[in-house]
Amino acid sequence: MIESMTIAEYAAYQREMGERVVESGGVYWRRVRPFFYRPLVPWQALDPALVKPPRAAVLGGWQCVVNDNHPANSRIAFLVFPEARGYSVDSLDKKRRWEVHTAMKHFEVRAFGHADELKSAYEVYLDFQSRTGYEYRADRVRRESFDAWAESVFRHPKVLVLGAFMAGRIEAVSICQVVEDILIYASFFSRGTALAFHVGSLMLHSARAMAAAAGCIRQVFAGLRKSGRAMSVDDFYLQRGFQVVVEPSYCRLHPVAGLFLRVLSPGRLEQILGTIWEDGTDVPRPAAAAARSVAAEILKS
Repeated sequence: MIESMTIAEYAAYQREMGERVVESGGVYWRRVRPFFYRPLVPWQALDPALVKPPRAAVLGGWQCVVNDNHPANSRIAFLVFPEARGYSVDSLDKKRRWEVHTAMKHFEVRAFGHADELKSAYEVYLDFQSRTGYEYRADRVRRESFDAWAESVFRHPKVLVLGAFMAGRIEAVSICQVVEDILIYASFFSRGTALAFHVGSLMLHSARAMAAAAGCIRQVFAGLRKSGRAMSVDDFYLQRGFQVVVEPSYCRLHPVAGLFLRVLSPGRLEQILGTIWEDGTDVPRPAAAAARSVAAEILKS
């Protein structure tokens, strides 16, 4: 059974995962870069005039989604499956349906009930980490750190952990959280050999099918849209029915921080402002001029 977290419960979970989360003005904020913050629930729309950002953001900046009634000077793109209740394997194209049905012949997917089951996936994580060089929480390559992480995940009983098994051996893990009425497909790792049997397609399908069956989940969220060459990573989701949803946002940068980005890292500034996206694709390079214009306005505010 899927259980929904409040934003406060999600904040407690993310803190235990090592994220820097602070509450300010009744809003939970996540530090996404040094001195730069967005709401912990990134799709949360706020009124910029009423925002009280974390104290550290004064030295850097902050950004939040706004609704149509408030001014926007930037935008944020999300990867979303917007109609979770209507999902079924039949909604996939022929190739993706074949992948799911093929994987079902090889794997059994079930929810984990306690930390020891997640701990049993240590070798799977090592295979994944050595293959991808994934840097986030790379301390988990040490057995004691991986076990401590597994214990911390299960201190939050509303977290959904799915495992895929082949002949009784764990081959892949997906971890999801349901925050209010949104399912966050947060992480996935597997053995390299399992990918040949399309375990990734099956695990995503399993989470989406559970969300559809729950009836209380409105959307499935797979993160912010990536940029540049990293955009290809998002193709996995886009090929399986996810959409790029671009929301208007308001960004406030400290003048010094804004000038630093503008001069030394204009690409990062474009990424923050969302000027590199147009319906989920890179805007032609002349859009950099538009980014500089928007940045100039932000620096004046």
